[in-house]
Amino acid sequence: MTLHLDSAAIRQLCDETIAFRAAELALEGQFALPTRIDVNVPTGFLRVMPAALGDHMGAKIMTLAKGVGNRYLLLVYRQQTGELLATLDAAEITRLRTAATTALAGKLLCPQGSNVLGLIGSGFEAEGHLRAFAHMLPLEKVRVYSRSESKRREFAQRLGDALGLDIEPAADVAEVTSGSPMTVLCTKSTEPVVDGATFAPGAVVLSIGSTRPDLRELDDTTFARSRAVLVDDVASVLAESGDVASAISAGAIDRTSLVSMAEWSQYRVPAEGSRDLLVFKSVGTALQDLALAAVLIDSAVEHGLGREIGDITELKSAARRN
Repeated sequence: MTLHLDSAAIRQLCDETIAFRAAELALEGQFALPTRIDVNVPTGFLRVMPAALGDHMGAKIMTLAKGVGNRYLLLVYRQQTGELLATLDAAEITRLRTAATTALAGKLLCPQGSNVLGLIGSGFEAEGHLRAFAHMLPLEKVRVYSRSESKRREFAQRLGDALGLDIEPAADVAEVTSGSPMTVLCTKSTEPVVDGATFAPGAVVLSIGSTRPDLRELDDTTFARSRAVLVDDVASVLAESGDVASAISAGAIDRTSLVSMAEWSQYRVPAEGSRDLLVFKSVGTALQDLALAAVLIDSAVEHGLGREIGDITELKSAARRN
């Protein structure tokens, strides 16, 4: 039987603690992560992200229709039998796992934590990240900037009330970057949204917005100041991140500058000199989706949540040998 979990069920089953633990699980055990497949069409694109992790395998399918938006579907199979265990409306999975992975990167790069956070962006991802970091850090102050003054003010008021935080809408990007020891960037810009020269000395920079070659969020100066570039997956970031492609082309970093999260504990960070920033660059992986989905499927079965949709795939039995 196949179980379907919609976003409402996922929100009921998951919180920041569960999502954070799943982000840690995505770095453990045996896994396979092939290159994602993008199919560009005149109206947008279709993306397929396959992976295998632990006892599970599957794929996230994402569509973009220009002027309409995105849709996400996650298919999770049992490796041993090929059985389709669950389908998940992966919009909420994507939000939760992305924020949890960034929070984990923040912990790896800044184990001592920070009570001040800078935030660039005020949309869907920005809210998820702020909630994740508010759960992980003893935050006292947040500075937020987005291009729309009304949106950043509404964001600051609403999330400040909901999370009990002092959130200050900033007048410009530099006000955020220069005054924050840790800054999270969540935009969909096609051009860099920051001047890397304005980041506070020794700052941690966490960027999740440039997930396609045609998008940009960080400028080359940010990478030229980086003494370490942590990534969720080296091959995926090299293939997908417009930020990293530009920085490599400009000579600000090279391919060997990238360190995966799974290898971070064995990596020796160079001493601070002219390069002082610690940067995280993420494009997201299906391993992150699978890790969280596996936890939520087990929890849904335990709590009787989700909707049984039957056996939607017919088994073609293996041929028997005489």
